[in-house]
Amino acid sequence: MRDHLVPLASALGPRIDPNVHSCGTVYPHGVHELTHPEPGFYLAGMNSYGRAPTFLAMTGYEQVRSLAAALAGDHESAERVELVLPETGVCGGAGVFDDPDASAESSCCRPAPAAELISLTPPDSRPS
Repeated sequence: MRDHLVPLASALGPRIDPNVHSCGTVYPHGVHELTHPEPGFYLAGMNSYGRAPTFLAMTGYEQVRSLAAALAGDHESAERVELVLPETGVCGGAGVFDDPDASAESSCCRPAPAAELISLTPPDSRPS
């Protein structure tokens, strides 16, 4: 059965409804919420969210971890949710979403470090 508003697994629909949730309020989930009526069929990552804009990459990693455990037969691990998201929401700005004085260092979304150029030199291929 699929959700009539957002095409996805029916157990996941109420958890990600964009009229109720933002990316900071969607709880991590796994195999239980991703199970479709078709045996052995799962959608993970952005596809599991249909048109809902609340998907986070870390949530997708947890989905795949849970599904891989289920497919490997480790149902105890598959049912366990290992991802813990901050209570204050995710990536809304510097630290707490609505605190303009918060330091960017307290945010889960610090700017990426500057890129560093590295060079690789192939080994000398001439016979000695």
